[in-house]
Amino acid sequence: MLYFTSDTHFYCKKPPFIGKHLFQSCEEKNEYIIRQWNSVVKPEDEVYLLGDVSDGTGEQTNEILKRLNGTKYLVIGNNDKYLKDSQFDQSLYVWTKQYYELRTLNTKFALFHFPIEVWVGYDNDRAHLHGHLHSLKATREPIRRYEVGVDSHDGKPVSIEEIWESIKDFHNKNDKLNYI
Repeated sequence: MLYFTSDTHFYCKKPPFIGKHLFQSCEEKNEYIIRQWNSVVKPEDEVYLLGDVSDGTGEQTNEILKRLNGTKYLVIGNNDKYLKDSQFDQSLYVWTKQYYELRTLNTKFALFHFPIEVWVGYDNDRAHLHGHLHSLKATREPIRRYEVGVDSHDGKPVSIEEIWESIKDFHNKNDKLNYI
């Protein structure tokens, strides 16, 4: 199965919260996300992390990623500083990219950490998956844009089937393209 998540912020530098849930410590938050993740993701599954995985060091991030089920791909977020740490094991990800287009369920999904207004294939009803906003609600508009962050999913990665079920009846409005 395919799963998506973002904004886990392991070893958080801000108050440790997920959605409306405030934790006593970053360690408590880390353990909660690990339990939530492994409750849905099996070792043979694939997970696309759409940025802001860890605020910790490379070594700390290695330890966390090794405890998480699934094969991992990273679309880099604005807080993924651990990637520059020489102690970080790059092989824990199949790849790291700034942006990626995934073809599945007979459509293309534009994967990017940040929400964007218009993406490649927008006018063909292609979808956009993102993080960054820390929103409690995964969908915002009647367009095919979906936030995969832990705040909207109680710390769990969300499956492509659940995402598709939420946005399949939405249609991107061509009037967004007429802004010139």
